[in-house]
Parts: sequence; C-alpha cells; structure tokens
Amino acid sequence: MEQKVAPYLRGGVAGQQVVLEGNRLVLTCLAGGSWPLQYRWTLNNSNITDWTQQYRLSVSSLKRTDAGLYQCTMRNRMGAVIHRRTEVQVAYLGSFSTEEQRKTVTQGRAAVISTPPLASFPRPLVTWFKDGQKIIPNNRM
Repeated sequence: MEQKVAPYLRGGVAGQQVVLEGNRLVLTCLAGGSWPLQYRWTLNNSNITDWTQQYRLSVSSLKRTDAGLYQCTMRNRMGAVIHRRTEVQVAYLGSFSTEEQRKTVTQGRAAVISTPPLASFPRPLVTWFKDGQKIIPNNRM
C-alpha cells in the first residue's frame, strides 16, 4: 500500500521581484507530496486563479496594477500548504511633459530649474544637459 504524503515546499523562492512594465512575469510554486497536487494563486490575499494542476503563474504583459503580494496555496487529499509570499514590483517610466520651461535671472543670481513631473518606479536618475552637452555637477551647479 502506497503511503500518502501531505504537500510540502521544495526549494526557495525570491521574496521580491522587480519586473519591467510590459514584460512577462512567471512565478513558480515548487511542491512535493502525493499526487494529484492542486495549486491556487492569490494577489494581495484575493484569489486570482481557481484550483488547478498548474504550478506556474504566468502574466504575459505586466501592468502597474499587477504589482503586489503573490502567494500560492497547494493541496492534495492529505492537506494544504501556503507558499511563501513574493512581492512583485513593476518598474515603469512615464513621459516628460512637452512644456518648455523658461527662466530669466539677473547675471550672478541663482537659477532654479525643476525636473518636470514624471511618473516612474523606481525613482529615475536624472542627468542634465546644456546645449547638448552633459552638465557635470560642481560647486556652481
């Protein structure tokens, strides 16, 4: 008589993933135990799949709204196990507004030029240019 084994986790999983918006996300829920094993995925504690025999979750083109805490629950006739959570962050870079900024200052006075608003994650690195040449920061700039 074959011994029945409750589901158990196999291998580790990344606690955090950063994926570029529009790219594919694949999460894997590795488990052992007596077959058939079934899997269900949640996002921020809400079910996003029904029970299935598919141990992978695939999102073909990630959107910003797909960011959050993903978790897999696996089960068989002997019990259920909740998989470790994976936080998925979606990296994106919006577009600059096309509005031109003009400043008039008296010679010798400071001119403050602000970066235009830009929706992005993570925070972007900004490089300034003057007349097509990169500005190297110094004590004046």
